[in-house]
Amino acid sequence: MPPPIQTQSGSRAALVTWTVVSSILFVVATVLAIFSSVAANKAQLELQTKTSAFDKVISEPDLNGEVVNGLAAAKQANPTVYTGNLLNVALAQRDNLARKIAPSASESAATTEADAALAKVKKLEGVKVAGDSLVSAVNALADEVTSRGNQIKQITDAQADLTKKLAAVNAAFAAQMAAKDADIAKATAAAQAADTGASTYRSTKDDDIKSMQAQMDAQNAAAQETVNTLTAQGQEAATKAKKLEDQIKALNNKLGAIRQPVDQIVRQADAHVMRVGGEGILYIDLGTGDGVSAGMSFEIYDRIQGIPKSGEPTNDESLPKGKASIEILRVSPGSSECRIVRQTPGETVVEGDACVNLVFDRNVKYNLMVYGNFDLDRNGQTNPADTDVIKRLVTRWGGKVVDKLTADTDFLVIGKLPEIPTYTQEELDRPEIQFEVEKKKKEVADFDELLGQAIQLNVPILNQNRFLYFTGYYEQSAR
Repeated sequence: MPPPIQTQSGSRAALVTWTVVSSILFVVATVLAIFSSVAANKAQLELQTKTSAFDKVISEPDLNGEVVNGLAAAKQANPTVYTGNLLNVALAQRDNLARKIAPSASESAATTEADAALAKVKKLEGVKVAGDSLVSAVNALADEVTSRGNQIKQITDAQADLTKKLAAVNAAFAAQMAAKDADIAKATAAAQAADTGASTYRSTKDDDIKSMQAQMDAQNAAAQETVNTLTAQGQEAATKAKKLEDQIKALNNKLGAIRQPVDQIVRQADAHVMRVGGEGILYIDLGTGDGVSAGMSFEIYDRIQGIPKSGEPTNDESLPKGKASIEILRVSPGSSECRIVRQTPGETVVEGDACVNLVFDRNVKYNLMVYGNFDLDRNGQTNPADTDVIKRLVTRWGGKVVDKLTADTDFLVIGKLPEIPTYTQEELDRPEIQFEVEKKKKEVADFDELLGQAIQLNVPILNQNRFLYFTGYYEQSAR
């Protein structure tokens, strides 16, 4: 029994011991936990403080960014130049860059100076800065300096070339002057020798010269007498010419007075309609031997009413418009086949109707003067080339174009009457406008003078459209 009692006592002692040890361990663990918690809180606080300070310098994503990697690479490449941490490397690079911009300036002062320098460069004439950086300004200045240097070199080369050419010209001029001096010296010597010989020659020829002078005086006197005689004859001839001119004018006036009346000349039929065919074809009594040809035109007038008067030549009122206008297609013995190119509505061409082309006459070659500018297409604008067209028509129809109005002129065909434009006073103060006005005034005066001569000589006057109707060419002229 005693052994069991001992076993029980031992178990109790062990339990107590374990309890005491466990309590101690708990207390120690608790104390350690408290210390550990305090230390952890302190470490956490320190971590937060350092993290806040660190974030003020660089963010966590930037730690592996291009900037930090670049700083690390720069430190690794130049460990003797860049010492300390990466911030020191960045500060060293900043200071180096500031010193390159302004050697003795801080970073802010260097930036200010760089901005000022960039502004100055941009104001320079001829310098184009691509951006807003100091490097772009330096590059632009370098480009401009290079360009100016090239220009200076070109100018220097051109100056050197001109200097060489000038030297060559001077050398050639000096050579020419030396040669000319030599020639002058030779000429002077020759002149002196000639002068010596001339003195001797003159002394032996004075008598001959006096004799020749006497002969020339006699010849001059005879020539002057001849001139006086010819002058008197010329004055007499001029007087006779003036007298003859006055006689010619008087005769022209008389001839004009006895000329047939204007309308009697114009209102003569040149042919008649023999037969009217179909489809715009008819036949007239002019054929081979009468001087007509294919393409010639006529105006047809009523056989009973006859040919109208020529009318007022200075306007287009009461134009002599006939029944129709015709063109010769074929010429046969005794007749010509024609086609109608224009027919007045309501009018019918019948046998016996009169055909007129005032330029044509089977027996007479009329003289016509064509004057002024014409407007054949009737667009309101005259064309000098149309004057040549009228002259060619006159020649083709058997007439003769004359340049001067005389008693022998059968018709005067005039273009559009010239007018003096209306200008404001401000326009009239301009020299070119004054010149244009004077030119137009002269044209009007010349036109009026010509019309007055034609009226005095009783020469029939026809304006453009009256001429075209009396020749049957009005319709075709505008084509």
